[in-house]
Amino acid sequence: MATAPAQTPPDEQEMTLINEQREYAIELQRQFGSWAQVAKRTNIAQGSISTFAGGKYNGGPYAGGNLKIAEKLARFRATQIRQATMDIEAPVVPGHFDCETGAKLAHLLGFAQRGKMVAAAMGPGTSKTSTAEHFCETNANAFLVTVSPSSSGVNNFLVELLEALGEKNAVGTPQKLSRRLKEIAASLEFPLFIIDEAQHLSEKAIEEIRHIHDKSQVGLALLGNLPVMQKLQGGNRASAFAQLYSRLSMKTIQALPLPADIDAQIGAWGIHDADLAEFIHQIGARPGGMRNVSNTLELATMIASSFRESLDLSHAQDAWAQLDARTVLA
Repeated sequence: MATAPAQTPPDEQEMTLINEQREYAIELQRQFGSWAQVAKRTNIAQGSISTFAGGKYNGGPYAGGNLKIAEKLARFRATQIRQATMDIEAPVVPGHFDCETGAKLAHLLGFAQRGKMVAAAMGPGTSKTSTAEHFCETNANAFLVTVSPSSSGVNNFLVELLEALGEKNAVGTPQKLSRRLKEIAASLEFPLFIIDEAQHLSEKAIEEIRHIHDKSQVGLALLGNLPVMQKLQGGNRASAFAQLYSRLSMKTIQALPLPADIDAQIGAWGIHDADLAEFIHQIGARPGGMRNVSNTLELATMIASSFRESLDLSHAQDAWAQLDARTVLA
């Protein structure tokens, strides 16, 4: 039988690393309150991290495997330090702010809350999701659910919708879940279901949400990308989409943010430099819209901060060059 090769004992530098990280592990235990929490946050097994800290891992303070744990802890420590530094340097990103497209979408959602069915097909970075979130925060009985590929089927979608209404861990057949949704909707004043990323919904899920609307008269807003409306309007659309399209009381299509939206975003960031504002307008006019602007300004502000400079056009150009693989806008 072959014997395992003998492990090389750690040298003086490695022993120093092990000792330092052992002390750090004990600090983490005090910081997080338990070895279970340390294990969870560092992704090191609880038994390993606790015995490492006590100098008893694998039978001794420098036995095989101690160095690997020390190295993993050192990486975790470096990440903690780096993220703490970034938290200090990171700018305060503006929250919700009023803009023309947001006001238009909010009006659409308010109309839907009267028991109507509406749809909005919008490109990325047009404030679709943030407006829907703000609407739910400022209006009673408005509930937002975001569809993903994993929740596109009828059962998973109904579970997600019930969870948005506050019913956690809902289980049952689609019939049972649908019945419960109709009961809740019927008990509320001006209820509204906002379905974001609706392009992921399956045909059966579309059928079910249309049925819930028909039976309970709950307001329904379908928000998604541009192909959502193409599905609804297409000449060869499936019957589920055709029936839903015929019930739409109002709809809107918008691929990019409006210039006034970008102006509002520039104002929210407190930007007064004309050259920088013009550059931001050019970024905002590209696919990705206001999301591009926010990401660029956040990174540009951090770049300016690192040089202890005021934010200007050059910082935004540097940030955009890092965020976009295409040539920087002239």
